[in-house]
Amino acid sequence: MVPAGWKRFTGFGVEFSYPLTTPQGQTAKRDEERVSDHRGEMERVHVHSADRQELYIEFARFRELTPQHEYANHRPYLEQRFGAGSVTELTQTSLLDRPAWTYSFVWDERGRPMQRAAILLQVGRDTCRIIRDPRSALNDHVLATLTLVD
Repeated sequence: MVPAGWKRFTGFGVEFSYPLTTPQGQTAKRDEERVSDHRGEMERVHVHSADRQELYIEFARFRELTPQHEYANHRPYLEQRFGAGSVTELTQTSLLDRPAWTYSFVWDERGRPMQRAAILLQVGRDTCRIIRDPRSALNDHVLATLTLVD
């Protein structure tokens, strides 16, 4: 059941709900894309508030890629963008009663400290990557609505 004022997203093997307006009154913006490049095919949906802190969550699915390979691809990009030492090591965890891997990254944006946490799940032959701001309780509420559709 979707809470009042929330919308359900269904696509590329994930379902989740998110608020159309955040508790602080920011309108949620949703972007979707499908990209094919030298690394393969990726589908992504990104939901965020204007400040990108109260609400920031991204779900991406990488076809034919393991979590370890996605991390190996993503880490150099993040370190080039945010600097050496901005990305933590990949560690094992769990999500939805499945094995998962996690890492985080930080940077400074116009004097404002920013932080993201990534969770990688193996879904069949694909990897589902979830990126969120771990400091936001609202992002945790959105993550709690996640269902994987294998």
